[in-house]
Amino acid sequence: MRIALDLDGVLADTIRVWLRIWNEQRFPKLTYESIDTWDFWRKLGISEAEFAEIFSRAWQKWEEIPPAEEGLSEKVMRLSELGRVDVVTGRPAEERERVAMWLRRHGISYRNLVMGVTDKVKLGYDVYIDDSPIVATEGSKSGRTVLLRDQPWNRFVRSNSYVRRVRGLDEAVFVLSGEL
Repeated sequence: MRIALDLDGVLADTIRVWLRIWNEQRFPKLTYESIDTWDFWRKLGISEAEFAEIFSRAWQKWEEIPPAEEGLSEKVMRLSELGRVDVVTGRPAEERERVAMWLRRHGISYRNLVMGVTDKVKLGYDVYIDDSPIVATEGSKSGRTVLLRDQPWNRFVRSNSYVRRVRGLDEAVFVLSGEL
């Protein structure tokens, strides 16, 4: 089984640092729960480029980005027992070194680090563990299994035969173990 494991929002809680950067300089002040849509930046009146630039600034502070959940190293290792795990992210290639250092710091093992991906589903993995409603929709249309990491910005996505909501990697391991 080939497993595509997302970075931001699944492994790394990058949005916490993004919010801190935003809240230090901009208005309105935002909370984690206020990020209720994937493209929340539109409601803020900023461009996608500005949104991405703040994400890049967050990754410049990679040492401050917390893991999305406790015990990531062990949980990813259990995923690796079920199949080949690649970290697949839309983060641009120029952030590879920071991302790799973050993964190393948190003891996360993986087969490949695939960066700069704009359409993950076209990569043809068997399973996607992601927080993106776009990946969920595209995966469902393509008949791919998507374990959607529950986040405020994807709560409108409905589960179906291809998309299943999970609260964390323990639950993802449980679901995938049952499908073997």
